[in-house]
Amino acid sequence: MRLLRAELSKLNRPLTWSVAGAAALFCVLLAIGGTANATNDARSRVGPVASCTELGIPAGPACARARAAQQRRIRVIDAGPASVAAQLNPVAAGAEAAGLMASLPGALALALLAGGHVGGEWSGRTMKNLLTQHGSRWQVLAAKLVSLWLAGVGLVAACWAALAVAGPVVSRLDHLPDPHQSLRGALTLASSQAARSMLVLAVFAAIGLLAAVATRNTIGTMATTAAAFVAMLVAASLPGIGSWTPATWVQGWMGFPAGLASITALPTNFWSRFINAGGSPPSHLLGLTGLCALLLACAAGAALAFQRADVSG
Repeated sequence: MRLLRAELSKLNRPLTWSVAGAAALFCVLLAIGGTANATNDARSRVGPVASCTELGIPAGPACARARAAQQRRIRVIDAGPASVAAQLNPVAAGAEAAGLMASLPGALALALLAGGHVGGEWSGRTMKNLLTQHGSRWQVLAAKLVSLWLAGVGLVAACWAALAVAGPVVSRLDHLPDPHQSLRGALTLASSQAARSMLVLAVFAAIGLLAAVATRNTIGTMATTAAAFVAMLVAASLPGIGSWTPATWVQGWMGFPAGLASITALPTNFWSRFINAGGSPPSHLLGLTGLCALLLACAAGAALAFQRADVSG
């Protein structure tokens, strides 16, 4: 515990507070844009559903499918303002914060923190001193991993707090309707997503840890970790292997929507929009299994590399 407290004290630095502030500001700006998009879409909606003649499609199955798709889109637009207002409820905003931090924004934020917190030990030539005081390498590595994970948890808390304060104000300014959401329903959704995001953040932290041990410098850690996350999204779009990639495991475990449900005024995450709008995510179980395997693989790889690393510099 003493080693972990020391690692957490190291995180009390300008980089950590800057990343947390930037994440919170990003969430608030996204909320502002989401409320504006929902309001504008609702005002500009064209209805009712166009006829086959208006669509320029002969009557038949093709026209029926086109009209059904248009009807679904109209329902999404009509429900947009109330849906966004529900997302920005001070309690339910926890689900929004957890979803964003368990997807690309949180991944990139942890890449920055991994570079400064772990990779910086080599760039600042302090790793040798650290191991002189704490001879057990695996304990040092474990403290780094846990402290980085706790920093990710702090990012979720910071975003949740920012949305809890700004969300109702933004909703009122854009005159969003009352979603009539119960406190119990909002709390269930927020707590579920926040709990699920803990595993995803641990995986992000483990990837950053492995990158830090492999590159042994600040910039290399940040670049390698960020590249790994982008590679996840690229691999998820490849036919045949998309369902077996880390990005879709995150989507399945977090329950991020797929298809038309993922294209909303205020996104719940930044995975679905990059993966495949027409696909379907894997199950919770497959997502859980894949993420646990990835977490163990990254942690084991980092431990093995750290045991053999030269820290004399």
